[in-house]
Amino acid sequence: MKVLGITAEYNPFHNGHKYHIEESRRKTGADCIVAVMSGNFTQRGEAAILDKWERSRLAVENGVDLVVELPFVYACNRAQLFAEGAIDILCGMGAEYISFGSESGNLSELFGLARALIDEDNEIASAREKFMQSGNSFAKAGELAVEEVLGKASAEKMLQPNNILAIEYLKRMIFWNEKGKNIEAVTIERFGSGYHGENSEAGFAGASAIRNMKNRGEFGKYVPENVMCALDGGRPSGNAHECALQADERLFQLVRSEIVKNSPEALRLVYHMGEGLENKLKKEIVTARNLDALVSSVVSKRYTEASVRRLLTYVLMGIREFEPAKAVYGRVLAANDVGRKLLGSLKKQDGHIPIITNINKDELDNEIVQACLKYDVLASDMYNLIYNRDMYAFSDKVKRPYIAGTDDR
Repeated sequence: MKVLGITAEYNPFHNGHKYHIEESRRKTGADCIVAVMSGNFTQRGEAAILDKWERSRLAVENGVDLVVELPFVYACNRAQLFAEGAIDILCGMGAEYISFGSESGNLSELFGLARALIDEDNEIASAREKFMQSGNSFAKAGELAVEEVLGKASAEKMLQPNNILAIEYLKRMIFWNEKGKNIEAVTIERFGSGYHGENSEAGFAGASAIRNMKNRGEFGKYVPENVMCALDGGRPSGNAHECALQADERLFQLVRSEIVKNSPEALRLVYHMGEGLENKLKKEIVTARNLDALVSSVVSKRYTEASVRRLLTYVLMGIREFEPAKAVYGRVLAANDVGRKLLGSLKKQDGHIPIITNINKDELDNEIVQACLKYDVLASDMYNLIYNRDMYAFSDKVKRPYIAGTDDR
């Protein structure tokens, strides 16, 4: 079976994603498409507009054969770790091809930049540290370091969100290819719009733009029918846009409670908290009226909006490990018959990554996997709290993968 891997958030799934799936299958002739997808919190530290079970169902109904979860500790993290976790899982699922979108669409150009970043890693790291000491964020310092070492043209290619991830995917694929894996990269140029933009004539809009659309008339032309139904309240969750606004308020109240009740010393132990940021949070929480206001008050030259939102999610989750356990496993969220055949084949092979379909029954004797998985479960609990959902019915210990053609949900 020829397996194609895709990394995704599908927040929400839109016509651009469908185009990417169809083009990737056409280019590679893949028999099975596996998507590794963020769970209930995204790379930017935001609660997804639909939960991971719903988003995985929609992905399978629109062309993906198998969806597995990208563990929280990778999914809600900076681009390098997000990419490493995703590529490692896809390698463990037997992917021969890995396809991703990019603004560039020029694979050889992106590959050359990824190779240069690996070869000049020490020099770039040194330059990044210098720029961070000048008060720049990790991302900005990286951009300046690349410009200093590799030139302005290379740095400019890394300013666009999909290019950034594409380069990180390629770096990790190079790592695995040098260890004897035979993985071929495929990139599909983003067609019609960027992440934040829209092109109504082409019928494409970025995920961020769609999330900001409030009604069927606005987003209907950019998403498949089943996604429109889910976002418009055709499912039990209700209108997704209104639910998201209410969830932001609940998230703010939960985060505010954590900041208020914990001492600066306790907050200082939160994952990625640093340089007195705990004191800044203690100060700003007194006057902040909502989540966006709190985020804006903390964003600075040193800390980007995405890094602040991720930090607040770590506060919500109570992550106080200097470096949380990171493990690679295939937590199944949704599949069709083709995806199930791949799972059956993998389970017969030696050395495959752990495959998890039922966290209550599957034997998880690996302590690192257990330590990593607990954050996936906790993230779902926190998501259910902020979306005011039944804690039992939507628990990771109760929900089961969606299997196309059955009523096993």
